[in-house]
Amino acid sequence: MIKPTGEQIKIIESKGNLVITAKPGSGKTYTIVEKIAEISNSLLDFQGVIAISFTRKASQELEQRYKRKNVKNANHFFGTIDKFYISEIIIPFSKQLFGKGEPLEVKDSLDDYPQYKVLKKLKETKNRTDNELLQLLRQSLQEGLIFLEISGETALYILNEVPQCLLYLKARYTHIFIDEYQDCGEIQHEIFLKLVNQGIKGIAVGDLDQAIYAFSNRYSRFLLSLIGADDFTHLEITRNHRCHKSISDYSLELMGITRENIEEEKRVFKVNVEGSDEQIISAIEDNLDEIKKKFNLNKNSDFAILCRGNDSARRASEFLTIENKLFVDTPLDKINGNWANLFNDILNSYYLYKLNELTVLDFVIKYIDEELYYKNFRNGLELINELFNLDESQLEQKLEKFIKIAELIYPEQKDERIVHMLKRILNNEEELHSFKPATENEINIMTLHKSKGLEFKCVFLMDLYRWILPPEGNWVSDEDYIQALNLHYVGVTRAIEACYIMQGTKRYNASRKRYFDAIESPFLYINNTPNLREELYW
Repeated sequence: MIKPTGEQIKIIESKGNLVITAKPGSGKTYTIVEKIAEISNSLLDFQGVIAISFTRKASQELEQRYKRKNVKNANHFFGTIDKFYISEIIIPFSKQLFGKGEPLEVKDSLDDYPQYKVLKKLKETKNRTDNELLQLLRQSLQEGLIFLEISGETALYILNEVPQCLLYLKARYTHIFIDEYQDCGEIQHEIFLKLVNQGIKGIAVGDLDQAIYAFSNRYSRFLLSLIGADDFTHLEITRNHRCHKSISDYSLELMGITRENIEEEKRVFKVNVEGSDEQIISAIEDNLDEIKKKFNLNKNSDFAILCRGNDSARRASEFLTIENKLFVDTPLDKINGNWANLFNDILNSYYLYKLNELTVLDFVIKYIDEELYYKNFRNGLELINELFNLDESQLEQKLEKFIKIAELIYPEQKDERIVHMLKRILNNEEELHSFKPATENEINIMTLHKSKGLEFKCVFLMDLYRWILPPEGNWVSDEDYIQALNLHYVGVTRAIEACYIMQGTKRYNASRKRYFDAIESPFLYINNTPNLREELYW
Protein backbone atom coordinates (compact mmCIF):
# COMPACT_ATOMS: atom_id res chain seq x y z
CA MET A 1 0.00 0.00 0.00
CA ILE A 2 1.32 3.44 -0.99
CA LYS A 3 1.93 5.85 1.88
CA PRO A 4 1.41 9.54 1.10
CA THR A 5 4.31 11.93 1.65
CA GLY A 6 4.08 14.91 4.01
CA GLU A 7 3.41 17.18 1.02
CA GLN A 8 0.56 14.95 -0.15
CA ILE A 9 -0.99 14.65 3.33
CA LYS A 10 -1.06 18.45 3.63
CA ILE A 11 -2.95 18.69 0.32
CA ILE A 12 -5.37 15.87 1.16
CA GLU A 13 -6.24 17.41 4.53
CA SER A 14 -6.46 21.09 3.45
CA LYS A 15 -10.02 22.44 3.49
CA GLY A 16 -9.94 25.65 1.44
CA ASN A 17 -9.22 26.70 -2.15
CA LEU A 18 -5.91 25.27 -3.37
CA VAL A 19 -3.53 25.79 -6.25
CA ILE A 20 -1.24 22.77 -6.46
CA THR A 21 1.92 22.65 -8.56
CA ALA A 22 3.18 19.12 -9.09
CA LYS A 23 6.40 17.75 -10.54
CA PRO A 24 6.05 14.96 -13.17
CA GLY A 25 6.10 11.57 -11.49
CA SER A 26 5.30 13.07 -8.09
CA GLY A 27 2.02 11.20 -7.63
CA LYS A 28 -0.30 14.00 -8.73
CA THR A 29 -3.15 11.68 -9.79
CA TYR A 30 -2.78 9.63 -6.59
CA THR A 31 -3.06 12.84 -4.54
CA ILE A 32 -6.18 14.03 -6.41
CA VAL A 33 -7.85 10.62 -5.99
CA GLU A 34 -7.02 10.52 -2.26
CA LYS A 35 -8.36 14.05 -1.80
CA ILE A 36 -11.61 13.23 -3.63
CA ALA A 37 -11.98 10.11 -1.47
CA GLU A 38 -11.37 12.16 1.70
CA ILE A 39 -13.99 14.73 0.63
CA SER A 40 -16.46 11.97 -0.30
CA ASN A 41 -16.60 10.67 3.25
CA SER A 42 -18.30 13.85 4.47
CA LEU A 43 -20.70 14.49 1.56
CA LEU A 44 -24.49 14.21 1.70
CA ASP A 45 -26.17 11.60 -0.50
CA PHE A 46 -26.92 14.03 -3.35
CA GLN A 47 -23.54 15.82 -3.36
CA GLY A 48 -20.42 15.20 -5.42
CA VAL A 49 -17.28 16.86 -6.78
CA ILE A 50 -16.38 18.03 -10.27
CA ALA A 51 -13.09 16.53 -11.54
CA ILE A 52 -12.01 17.97 -14.88
CA SER A 53 -9.07 16.75 -16.98
CA PHE A 54 -7.97 18.19 -20.32
CA THR A 55 -7.81 14.84 -22.12
CA ARG A 56 -10.15 11.87 -22.29
CA LYS A 57 -7.32 9.53 -21.33
CA ALA A 58 -6.43 11.48 -18.17
CA SER A 59 -10.09 11.71 -17.20
CA GLN A 60 -10.63 7.96 -17.59
CA GLU A 61 -7.55 7.15 -15.54
CA LEU A 62 -8.71 9.46 -12.73
CA GLU A 63 -12.20 7.94 -12.67
CA GLN A 64 -10.96 4.35 -12.78
CA ARG A 65 -8.48 4.93 -9.97
CA TYR A 66 -11.16 6.57 -7.85
CA LYS A 67 -13.59 3.66 -8.46
CA ARG A 68 -10.92 1.17 -7.36
CA LYS A 69 -11.00 2.78 -3.92
CA ASN A 70 -14.65 1.64 -3.51
CA VAL A 71 -15.73 4.86 -1.82
CA LYS A 72 -19.50 5.01 -1.64
CA ASN A 73 -20.36 7.98 -3.85
CA ALA A 74 -21.73 7.95 -7.38
CA ASN A 75 -22.46 11.66 -7.74
CA HIS A 76 -19.05 12.88 -8.92
CA PHE A 77 -18.46 14.32 -12.38
CA PHE A 78 -15.36 12.96 -14.14
CA GLY A 79 -14.69 14.25 -17.64
CA THR A 80 -13.14 16.79 -19.95
CA ILE A 81 -13.90 20.50 -19.77
CA ASP A 82 -16.12 20.33 -22.90
CA LYS A 83 -18.10 17.43 -21.46
CA PHE A 84 -18.67 19.40 -18.25
CA TYR A 85 -19.89 22.46 -20.13
CA ILE A 86 -22.23 20.43 -22.35
CA SER A 87 -23.64 17.86 -19.90
CA GLU A 88 -23.81 19.95 -16.72
CA ILE A 89 -24.57 23.46 -18.01
CA ILE A 90 -25.68 23.72 -21.65
CA ILE A 91 -28.04 20.73 -22.01
CA PRO A 92 -29.82 21.05 -18.63
CA PHE A 93 -30.22 24.85 -18.62
CA SER A 94 -30.26 26.25 -22.18
CA LYS A 95 -34.02 25.62 -22.47
CA GLN A 96 -34.58 28.16 -19.71
CA LEU A 97 -33.36 30.85 -22.10
CA PHE A 98 -36.27 30.44 -24.50
CA GLY A 99 -38.68 27.73 -23.40
CA LYS A 100 -39.35 25.07 -26.00
CA GLY A 101 -36.71 24.34 -28.66
CA GLU A 102 -35.35 21.56 -30.85
CA PRO A 103 -33.55 18.57 -29.22
CA LEU A 104 -29.93 19.53 -28.60
CA GLU A 105 -27.10 17.94 -30.56
CA VAL A 106 -23.35 18.63 -30.47
CA LYS A 107 -21.82 19.88 -33.72
CA ASP A 108 -18.08 19.97 -34.35
CA SER A 109 -17.69 23.00 -36.54
CA LEU A 110 -19.36 26.33 -37.10
CA ASP A 111 -18.07 26.17 -40.69
CA ASP A 112 -20.85 23.68 -41.52
CA TYR A 113 -23.45 26.31 -40.54
CA PRO A 114 -22.68 29.52 -42.47
CA GLN A 115 -25.52 31.41 -40.78
CA TYR A 116 -23.76 30.95 -37.41
CA LYS A 117 -20.12 31.22 -38.52
CA VAL A 118 -19.91 34.76 -37.08
CA LEU A 119 -20.23 33.21 -33.58
CA LYS A 120 -16.47 32.50 -33.77
CA LYS A 121 -16.12 36.15 -32.72
CA LEU A 122 -17.33 35.13 -29.24
CA LYS A 123 -13.82 33.78 -28.67
CA GLU A 124 -12.53 37.36 -28.61
CA THR A 125 -12.86 39.09 -25.22
CA LYS A 126 -14.24 42.30 -26.71
CA ASN A 127 -17.09 40.42 -28.42
CA ARG A 128 -18.25 38.24 -25.55
CA THR A 129 -20.86 40.82 -24.48
CA ASP A 130 -22.00 41.72 -28.00
CA ASN A 131 -25.83 41.58 -27.82
CA GLU A 132 -26.26 40.65 -31.49
CA LEU A 133 -23.83 37.72 -31.17
CA LEU A 134 -25.47 36.54 -27.93
CA GLN A 135 -28.89 36.71 -29.59
CA LEU A 136 -27.54 34.58 -32.45
CA LEU A 137 -26.08 32.12 -29.92
CA ARG A 138 -29.48 31.90 -28.25
CA GLN A 139 -31.07 31.23 -31.64
CA SER A 140 -28.60 28.42 -32.44
CA LEU A 141 -29.42 26.73 -29.12
CA GLN A 142 -33.14 27.06 -29.85
CA GLU A 143 -32.49 25.26 -33.14
CA GLY A 144 -30.82 22.44 -31.14
CA LEU A 145 -27.21 23.25 -32.07
CA ILE A 146 -24.35 23.08 -29.56
CA PHE A 147 -21.07 24.07 -31.23
CA LEU A 148 -18.11 22.30 -29.68
CA GLU A 149 -15.61 25.03 -30.58
CA ILE A 150 -17.54 27.65 -28.55
CA SER A 151 -18.81 25.35 -25.78
CA GLY A 152 -16.98 27.44 -23.14
CA GLU A 153 -18.46 30.70 -24.40
CA THR A 154 -21.91 29.06 -24.53
CA ALA A 155 -21.60 27.75 -20.97
CA LEU A 156 -20.48 31.16 -19.68
CA TYR A 157 -23.45 32.83 -21.39
CA ILE A 158 -25.85 30.40 -19.69
CA LEU A 159 -24.17 30.85 -16.31
CA ASN A 160 -24.67 34.61 -16.69
CA GLU A 161 -28.25 34.43 -17.95
CA VAL A 162 -29.76 31.53 -15.98
CA PRO A 163 -29.36 32.06 -12.20
CA GLN A 164 -30.78 28.59 -11.47
CA CYS A 165 -27.72 27.02 -13.14
CA LEU A 166 -25.24 28.38 -10.58
CA LEU A 167 -27.65 27.55 -7.74
CA TYR A 168 -27.93 23.96 -9.00
CA LEU A 169 -24.15 23.53 -9.36
CA LYS A 170 -23.57 24.88 -5.85
CA ALA A 171 -26.19 22.55 -4.37
CA ARG A 172 -24.95 19.54 -6.34
CA TYR A 173 -21.16 19.96 -6.12
CA THR A 174 -18.97 20.99 -3.20
CA HIS A 175 -15.58 21.09 -4.97
CA ILE A 176 -14.20 21.61 -8.47
CA PHE A 177 -10.83 20.11 -9.47
CA ILE A 178 -9.17 21.19 -12.72
CA ASP A 179 -6.01 19.31 -13.71
CA GLU A 180 -3.34 20.70 -16.10
CA TYR A 181 -4.42 24.23 -15.17
CA GLN A 182 -1.44 25.67 -17.05
CA ASP A 183 -3.36 24.79 -20.23
CA CYS A 184 -6.42 26.80 -19.18
CA GLY A 185 -7.59 29.63 -21.40
CA GLU A 186 -9.44 32.75 -20.33
CA ILE A 187 -12.94 31.23 -20.58
CA GLN A 188 -12.04 28.18 -18.45
CA HIS A 189 -10.41 30.44 -15.86
CA GLU A 190 -13.44 32.77 -15.75
CA ILE A 191 -15.91 29.89 -15.30
CA PHE A 192 -13.70 28.31 -12.60
CA LEU A 193 -13.61 31.57 -10.63
CA LYS A 194 -17.36 32.05 -11.10
CA LEU A 195 -17.99 28.66 -9.46
CA VAL A 196 -15.44 29.37 -6.69
CA ASN A 197 -17.06 32.75 -5.98
CA GLN A 198 -20.38 30.93 -5.69
CA GLY A 199 -18.93 28.93 -2.78
CA ILE A 200 -17.70 25.78 -4.53
CA LYS A 201 -14.17 25.00 -3.29
CA GLY A 202 -11.63 25.26 -6.12
CA ILE A 203 -8.58 23.01 -6.56
CA ALA A 204 -6.38 23.98 -9.54
CA VAL A 205 -3.57 21.54 -10.33
CA GLY A 206 -0.66 22.58 -12.56
CA ASP A 207 2.55 21.01 -13.80
CA LEU A 208 5.70 22.22 -12.04
CA ASP A 209 7.70 21.13 -15.08
CA GLN A 210 6.12 24.01 -17.00
CA ALA A 211 7.29 26.53 -14.38
CA ILE A 212 10.64 26.92 -16.10
CA TYR A 213 8.82 28.59 -18.98
CA ALA A 214 7.54 31.35 -16.68
CA PHE A 215 10.36 33.49 -17.97
CA SER A 216 8.84 33.60 -21.46
CA ASN A 217 5.23 33.84 -20.23
CA ARG A 218 4.46 30.36 -21.52
CA TYR A 219 3.60 29.26 -18.01
CA SER A 220 -0.11 29.98 -17.76
CA ARG A 221 -0.78 33.46 -16.42
CA PHE A 222 -4.01 32.11 -15.00
CA LEU A 223 -2.20 29.49 -12.92
CA LEU A 224 0.28 32.16 -11.81
CA SER A 225 -2.60 34.48 -10.86
CA LEU A 226 -4.04 31.77 -8.58
CA ILE A 227 -0.64 31.19 -6.97
CA GLY A 228 -0.61 34.88 -6.04
CA ALA A 229 -4.30 35.06 -5.00
CA ASP A 230 -5.16 35.72 -1.32
CA ASP A 231 -8.08 33.27 -1.32
CA PHE A 232 -5.98 30.34 -2.63
CA THR A 233 -3.29 28.41 -0.76
CA HIS A 234 -0.35 27.33 -2.92
CA LEU A 235 1.01 23.85 -2.13
CA GLU A 236 3.61 21.79 -4.01
CA ILE A 237 4.28 18.11 -4.71
CA THR A 238 7.97 17.82 -5.51
CA ARG A 239 8.91 14.20 -4.71
CA ASN A 240 9.35 12.13 -7.87
CA HIS A 241 8.07 8.61 -7.17
CA ARG A 242 9.14 7.20 -10.53
CA CYS A 243 12.87 7.58 -10.08
CA HIS A 244 15.39 7.00 -7.29
CA LYS A 245 15.25 9.78 -4.70
CA SER A 246 18.83 10.91 -5.40
CA ILE A 247 17.92 11.52 -9.08
CA SER A 248 14.80 13.44 -8.03
CA ASP A 249 16.88 15.51 -5.55
CA TYR A 250 19.43 16.29 -8.26
CA SER A 251 16.80 17.43 -10.77
CA LEU A 252 15.07 19.70 -8.25
CA GLU A 253 18.37 21.22 -7.13
CA LEU A 254 19.13 21.87 -10.80
CA MET A 255 15.92 23.91 -11.04
CA GLY A 256 16.70 25.92 -7.89
CA ILE A 257 14.57 23.98 -5.41
CA THR A 258 16.94 23.47 -2.47
CA ARG A 259 16.85 19.96 -1.07
CA GLU A 260 16.98 18.96 2.58
CA ASN A 261 17.36 15.38 3.87
CA ILE A 262 19.62 14.48 0.95
CA GLU A 263 19.71 10.80 -0.04
CA GLU A 264 23.05 9.27 0.98
CA GLU A 265 23.28 6.85 -1.95
CA LYS A 266 24.05 8.84 -5.09
CA ARG A 267 22.61 7.58 -8.39
CA VAL A 268 23.73 10.53 -10.56
CA PHE A 269 27.29 10.04 -11.83
CA LYS A 270 29.64 12.34 -13.72
CA VAL A 271 31.83 10.03 -15.81
CA ASN A 272 35.17 11.32 -17.13
CA VAL A 273 36.56 9.62 -20.26
CA GLU A 274 39.78 10.45 -22.14
CA GLY A 275 38.86 11.13 -25.75
CA SER A 276 35.77 12.06 -27.78
CA ASP A 277 32.27 10.63 -28.22
CA GLU A 278 33.77 7.54 -29.89
CA GLN A 279 35.75 6.69 -26.74
CA ILE A 280 32.75 7.55 -24.53
CA ILE A 281 30.49 5.11 -26.41
CA SER A 282 33.20 2.43 -26.17
CA ALA A 283 33.45 3.06 -22.39
CA ILE A 284 29.68 2.73 -22.01
CA GLU A 285 29.83 -0.59 -23.85
CA ASP A 286 32.71 -1.84 -21.66
CA ASN A 287 30.83 -0.98 -18.42
CA LEU A 288 27.37 -2.14 -19.46
CA ASP A 289 27.48 -5.60 -17.85
CA GLU A 290 28.72 -4.17 -14.55
CA ILE A 291 25.91 -1.58 -14.54
CA LYS A 292 23.36 -4.31 -15.28
CA LYS A 293 24.59 -6.28 -12.24
CA LYS A 294 24.74 -3.21 -9.98
CA PHE A 295 21.15 -2.12 -10.66
CA ASN A 296 19.67 -5.55 -11.47
CA LEU A 297 18.89 -4.72 -15.10
CA ASN A 298 18.69 -7.42 -17.76
CA LYS A 299 17.50 -5.88 -21.04
CA ASN A 300 19.42 -3.57 -23.35
CA SER A 301 16.17 -1.65 -23.90
CA ASP A 302 16.38 -0.57 -20.23
CA PHE A 303 19.19 1.78 -21.35
CA ALA A 304 19.08 5.05 -23.31
CA ILE A 305 21.84 7.25 -24.68
CA LEU A 306 20.45 10.79 -24.94
CA CYS A 307 22.09 13.34 -27.24
CA ARG A 308 21.67 17.03 -28.00
CA GLY A 309 20.88 16.59 -31.71
CA ASN A 310 20.40 14.12 -34.55
CA ASP A 311 24.08 14.28 -35.69
CA SER A 312 25.35 13.34 -32.24
CA ALA A 313 22.76 10.54 -31.94
CA ARG A 314 23.72 9.10 -35.37
CA ARG A 315 27.41 9.06 -34.37
CA ALA A 316 26.58 7.27 -31.11
CA SER A 317 24.61 4.66 -33.04
CA GLU A 318 27.51 4.13 -35.47
CA PHE A 319 30.13 3.79 -32.69
CA LEU A 320 28.08 1.35 -30.60
CA THR A 321 28.92 -2.20 -31.73
CA ILE A 322 26.05 -3.89 -29.86
CA GLU A 323 22.46 -3.77 -31.13
CA ASN A 324 20.83 -0.35 -30.83
CA LYS A 325 17.79 1.54 -32.06
CA LEU A 326 18.32 5.07 -33.34
CA PHE A 327 15.42 7.50 -32.94
CA VAL A 328 15.95 10.79 -34.78
CA ASP A 329 14.01 14.00 -34.25
CA THR A 330 11.29 14.38 -36.85
CA PRO A 331 9.78 17.74 -37.88
CA LEU A 332 6.74 17.02 -35.69
CA ASP A 333 8.79 16.73 -32.48
CA LYS A 334 9.38 20.45 -32.04
CA ILE A 335 5.84 21.68 -32.76
CA ASN A 336 3.18 21.91 -30.05
CA GLY A 337 0.08 22.06 -32.28
CA ASN A 338 -2.70 19.54 -31.70
CA TRP A 339 -2.40 18.13 -35.22
CA ALA A 340 1.35 17.57 -34.73
CA ASN A 341 0.79 15.84 -31.38
CA LEU A 342 -2.01 13.72 -32.86
CA PHE A 343 0.06 12.60 -35.87
CA ASN A 344 2.92 11.69 -33.51
CA ASP A 345 0.52 9.65 -31.38
CA ILE A 346 -1.02 7.91 -34.41
CA LEU A 347 2.42 6.81 -35.67
CA ASN A 348 3.59 5.64 -32.21
CA SER A 349 0.29 3.80 -31.69
CA TYR A 350 0.43 2.23 -35.17
CA TYR A 351 3.58 0.32 -34.20
CA LEU A 352 2.24 -0.56 -30.73
CA TYR A 353 -0.88 -1.98 -32.44
CA LYS A 354 1.36 -4.12 -34.68
CA LEU A 355 3.01 -5.47 -31.50
CA ASN A 356 -0.42 -6.21 -29.93
CA GLU A 357 0.30 -3.70 -27.17
CA LEU A 358 -2.62 -1.40 -28.02
CA THR A 359 -6.08 -1.74 -29.57
CA VAL A 360 -8.00 0.52 -31.97
CA LEU A 361 -10.48 1.20 -29.14
CA ASP A 362 -7.64 2.20 -26.76
CA PHE A 363 -6.60 4.88 -29.21
CA VAL A 364 -10.02 6.29 -30.12
CA ILE A 365 -11.38 6.60 -26.56
CA LYS A 366 -8.42 8.86 -25.72
CA TYR A 367 -9.76 11.47 -28.10
CA ILE A 368 -13.50 11.04 -28.68
CA ASP A 369 -16.27 10.75 -26.09
CA GLU A 370 -18.64 8.01 -27.28
CA GLU A 371 -21.45 9.30 -25.06
CA LEU A 372 -21.41 12.85 -26.49
CA TYR A 373 -20.19 12.22 -30.03
CA TYR A 374 -21.41 8.75 -30.99
CA LYS A 375 -21.24 9.36 -34.76
CA ASN A 376 -17.69 10.74 -34.59
CA PHE A 377 -16.70 7.89 -32.27
CA ARG A 378 -17.88 5.27 -34.81
CA ASN A 379 -16.15 7.15 -37.66
CA GLY A 380 -12.96 7.34 -35.59
CA LEU A 381 -12.99 3.59 -34.92
CA GLU A 382 -13.45 2.89 -38.63
CA LEU A 383 -10.67 5.25 -39.76
CA ILE A 384 -8.13 4.13 -37.14
CA ASN A 385 -8.93 0.46 -37.80
CA GLU A 386 -8.23 0.98 -41.52
CA LEU A 387 -5.02 2.89 -40.84
CA PHE A 388 -3.60 0.51 -38.21
CA ASN A 389 -4.19 -2.49 -40.48
CA LEU A 390 -2.21 -1.04 -43.38
CA ASP A 391 1.26 -2.33 -44.18
CA GLU A 392 4.03 0.15 -43.44
CA SER A 393 4.64 0.57 -47.18
CA GLN A 394 1.01 1.70 -47.67
CA LEU A 395 1.05 4.54 -45.11
CA GLU A 396 2.52 7.04 -47.56
CA GLN A 397 -0.40 6.55 -49.99
CA LYS A 398 -2.99 6.96 -47.24
CA LEU A 399 -2.14 10.48 -46.10
CA GLU A 400 -5.80 11.44 -46.48
CA LYS A 401 -6.72 8.97 -43.69
CA PHE A 402 -4.45 10.85 -41.25
CA ILE A 403 -6.05 14.14 -42.32
CA LYS A 404 -9.61 12.77 -41.91
CA ILE A 405 -8.82 11.59 -38.37
CA ALA A 406 -7.29 14.96 -37.47
CA GLU A 407 -10.31 16.82 -38.94
CA LEU A 408 -12.60 14.58 -36.90
CA ILE A 409 -10.77 15.21 -33.61
CA TYR A 410 -9.55 18.80 -34.10
CA PRO A 411 -11.81 20.17 -36.86
CA GLU A 412 -10.85 23.82 -36.45
CA GLN A 413 -7.09 23.38 -36.36
CA LYS A 414 -6.05 22.28 -39.85
CA ASP A 415 -2.43 23.19 -40.56
CA GLU A 416 -1.05 22.49 -44.04
CA ARG A 417 2.50 22.94 -42.74
CA ILE A 418 2.01 20.05 -40.29
CA VAL A 419 0.40 17.90 -43.03
CA HIS A 420 3.45 18.59 -45.21
CA MET A 421 5.75 17.49 -42.34
CA LEU A 422 3.78 14.27 -41.91
CA LYS A 423 4.06 13.58 -45.65
CA ARG A 424 7.85 14.03 -45.41
CA ILE A 425 8.06 11.59 -42.49
CA LEU A 426 5.99 8.95 -44.32
CA ASN A 427 8.45 9.26 -47.21
CA ASN A 428 11.55 9.02 -44.99
CA GLU A 429 12.38 5.53 -43.74
CA GLU A 430 14.73 6.72 -40.96
CA GLU A 431 12.19 9.21 -39.58
CA LEU A 432 9.25 6.78 -39.87
CA HIS A 433 11.18 4.05 -38.04
CA SER A 434 11.80 6.52 -35.20
CA PHE A 435 8.26 5.76 -34.09
CA LYS A 436 8.92 2.02 -33.85
CA PRO A 437 9.90 0.93 -30.30
CA ALA A 438 13.23 -0.78 -29.61
CA THR A 439 13.32 -4.53 -29.13
CA GLU A 440 14.58 -5.93 -25.80
CA ASN A 441 18.05 -6.45 -27.29
CA GLU A 442 18.44 -2.86 -28.50
CA ILE A 443 19.83 0.13 -26.59
CA ASN A 444 17.77 3.27 -27.22
CA ILE A 445 19.63 6.19 -28.80
CA MET A 446 17.76 9.44 -29.25
CA THR A 447 17.80 13.19 -28.80
CA LEU A 448 16.74 14.93 -25.60
CA HIS A 449 13.72 16.33 -27.47
CA LYS A 450 12.67 12.84 -28.52
CA SER A 451 12.96 11.52 -24.95
CA LYS A 452 10.31 13.84 -23.50
CA GLY A 453 7.58 11.82 -21.82
CA LEU A 454 9.64 8.59 -21.87
CA GLU A 455 11.55 6.89 -19.08
CA PHE A 456 14.37 4.35 -18.91
CA LYS A 457 15.99 2.38 -16.09
CA CYS A 458 19.42 3.84 -16.90
CA VAL A 459 20.32 6.93 -18.93
CA PHE A 460 23.64 8.17 -20.38
CA LEU A 461 23.65 11.92 -21.10
CA MET A 462 25.92 13.10 -23.92
CA ASP A 463 26.97 16.58 -25.14
CA LEU A 464 26.94 18.39 -21.80
CA TYR A 465 29.59 20.87 -22.89
CA ARG A 466 30.00 24.62 -23.21
CA TRP A 467 28.69 25.95 -26.55
CA ILE A 468 26.25 22.99 -26.80
CA LEU A 469 24.23 22.88 -23.58
CA PRO A 470 23.71 25.76 -23.14
CA PRO A 471 24.58 27.36 -26.48
CA GLU A 472 26.73 30.49 -26.31
CA GLY A 473 27.19 33.55 -28.49
CA ASN A 474 25.65 36.96 -29.19
CA TRP A 475 22.61 35.34 -30.82
CA VAL A 476 21.72 33.36 -27.67
CA SER A 477 18.78 34.83 -25.72
CA ASP A 478 17.68 34.26 -22.12
CA GLU A 479 14.90 32.16 -23.59
CA ASP A 480 17.45 29.92 -25.36
CA TYR A 481 19.23 29.42 -22.03
CA ILE A 482 15.97 28.47 -20.30
CA GLN A 483 15.12 25.98 -23.05
CA ALA A 484 18.59 24.41 -22.83
CA LEU A 485 18.28 24.05 -19.04
CA ASN A 486 14.86 22.50 -19.55
CA LEU A 487 16.35 19.96 -21.97
CA HIS A 488 19.05 19.00 -19.45
CA TYR A 489 16.37 18.67 -16.76
CA VAL A 490 14.36 16.44 -19.13
CA GLY A 491 17.44 14.26 -19.67
CA VAL A 492 18.14 13.76 -15.95
CA THR A 493 14.50 12.98 -15.14
CA ARG A 494 14.21 10.25 -17.82
CA ALA A 495 16.32 8.01 -15.54
CA ILE A 496 14.64 5.69 -13.03
CA GLU A 497 17.58 3.83 -11.43
CA ALA A 498 20.74 5.65 -12.56
CA CYS A 499 21.87 8.66 -14.57
CA TYR A 500 25.40 8.89 -16.04
CA ILE A 501 26.56 12.31 -17.31
CA MET A 502 29.31 11.51 -19.82
CA GLN A 503 32.29 13.87 -20.15
CA GLY A 504 35.04 13.55 -22.78
CA THR A 505 38.16 15.65 -23.32
CA LYS A 506 37.26 16.35 -26.98
CA ARG A 507 33.96 17.18 -28.67
CA TYR A 508 33.05 16.83 -32.34
CA ASN A 509 31.54 19.71 -34.30
CA ALA A 510 29.47 18.23 -37.15
CA SER A 511 29.10 21.46 -39.16
CA ARG A 512 32.87 22.09 -39.20
CA LYS A 513 33.75 18.37 -39.24
CA ARG A 514 36.49 18.80 -36.64
CA TYR A 515 37.20 18.21 -32.94
CA PHE A 516 37.50 20.88 -30.24
CA ASP A 517 38.70 20.71 -26.64
CA ALA A 518 35.69 19.85 -24.50
CA ILE A 519 34.87 22.28 -21.67
CA GLU A 520 32.29 21.21 -19.09
CA SER A 521 28.84 22.77 -19.24
CA PRO A 522 28.03 25.37 -16.54
CA PHE A 523 24.87 23.32 -15.95
CA LEU A 524 27.09 20.86 -14.07
CA TYR A 525 27.74 23.49 -11.39
CA ILE A 526 24.31 25.00 -10.84
CA ASN A 527 23.39 25.38 -7.14
CA ASN A 528 24.48 22.40 -5.05
CA THR A 529 24.45 19.82 -7.87
CA PRO A 530 28.18 18.86 -7.61
CA ASN A 531 27.56 17.55 -4.08
CA LEU A 532 24.61 15.46 -5.21
CA ARG A 533 26.52 13.27 -7.66
CA GLU A 534 29.48 10.90 -7.70
CA GLU A 535 32.62 11.36 -9.83
CA LEU A 536 33.79 8.37 -11.91
CA TYR A 537 36.70 7.76 -14.31
CA TRP A 538 36.31 5.16 -17.05
